[in-house]
Amino acid sequence: MNEPSKKKYDEEIYTRINTGNLILFGIYLVSLRGDNCTFERLVAECFLQFPRVFAFRRYPEWPDSLKFDRPLRKLREMGLVVGTIKDRFLLTEFGKQKALETKEILEKANMVNRKGRKVFVGRSADDRLVEYLKSSQSFKDYLNNLDNFSISEAEFRNLLRCTLETPLRVLKQNLKYYKEIAHSYNEKQLLDFLLFCEKQFLKRR
Repeated sequence: MNEPSKKKYDEEIYTRINTGNLILFGIYLVSLRGDNCTFERLVAECFLQFPRVFAFRRYPEWPDSLKFDRPLRKLREMGLVVGTIKDRFLLTEFGKQKALETKEILEKANMVNRKGRKVFVGRSADDRLVEYLKSSQSFKDYLNNLDNFSISEAEFRNLLRCTLETPLRVLKQNLKYYKEIAHSYNEKQLLDFLLFCEKQFLKRR
């Protein structure tokens, strides 16, 4: 097994990033090095990279594994991570996208901070996803024809950024993430649309 990466990131920046996103990035780093991302390996990686977030408050030289419990449950619920503490953790497609976005924020911050500038930490990936869904023709058709709306399986899969060959497991993961984002953004019509599509294509399987 490889040792955790020794690179550390700017404390001023990473403490402003959601803990779940830091964990996603930790899983990404472990996987990038070719290791199985066990719970212990994940704790070690995240503590080394982001000690201010993952250390005990009274004993900052030691990692607090309890800080991973609730975020990991939430990440699984959102369809960003699969796996368990007893086995290992893997990123889903959307989990990897979020991890790469966090990577970009952290590495850009390291570069910009050398020049004495501030870095804005946003949620651009989720913003873009909501915009993508709301601007889709399928969602517009749904709003314009609530009583008689229908969507083909090909259109539904394309909306989820999947093909006809994509496994059902991946479709369900993507849809789960879409629903979580619609709910967190309080986009009720968008959530109703996704639930309609789910009922039509996935509840029967």
